[in-house]
Amino acid sequence: MSRWLPGAGLLLLAALAGCDRMVAPVRQRIYAPWEEGLTLVYEDPRSHDRMQVRVKQSRNENGELAVTSTYSTLSNNLEARFRIRDGGVVLDAGAAGGVRLLPEGFPDPTERWEARNRFYWVVGRATADLPGVKLPDDPSAEGVWVESCRADGLGPRQRVLYLPDVGEAETLDWQGGQWVLTNRLVQRGFTDLPRNPQEPAAGSNP
Repeated sequence: MSRWLPGAGLLLLAALAGCDRMVAPVRQRIYAPWEEGLTLVYEDPRSHDRMQVRVKQSRNENGELAVTSTYSTLSNNLEARFRIRDGGVVLDAGAAGGVRLLPEGFPDPTERWEARNRFYWVVGRATADLPGVKLPDDPSAEGVWVESCRADGLGPRQRVLYLPDVGEAETLDWQGGQWVLTNRLVQRGFTDLPRNPQEPAAGSNP
């Protein structure tokens, strides 16, 4: 996915949590963040602005995953809801019926799809090079490059490297006859939100 908010600086991450995470209900690999508590931090290397993405909620609904994520900078916050089924990722858009970010079966078959007035297609596979970022396991470092352009053929081209269970890892924009890195994953971990002081702590008497 492309950048949702202009970066404004790093939001401090909470302590890493080691609790068990829910298991995806489908065998198809998911090229998007879906595990509850997963927190990703992105940086624009040109300005060093940062954005935090956190999976707030993830639950099974009618054979698909319903995922709610937050997108935060020091000056902006928004929340978005996604539906994930068989590798496909759809951004809920109310009455509009949703925006298909990745097609079902992604990355195979390598079809061209259209969303938000842009055409998307798979370019190929590549191993991610993300210094300092700990990925779940070695196979997760192999991602899929997706290129896009406007449906009318005008405007800039863009490439996004998607990783399993992570989603966007790097974003390149075609500028001045070359690919320019405009967004990169710089931190990955699991965080828990602070407990509501009105709620009793786990194991305490009500």
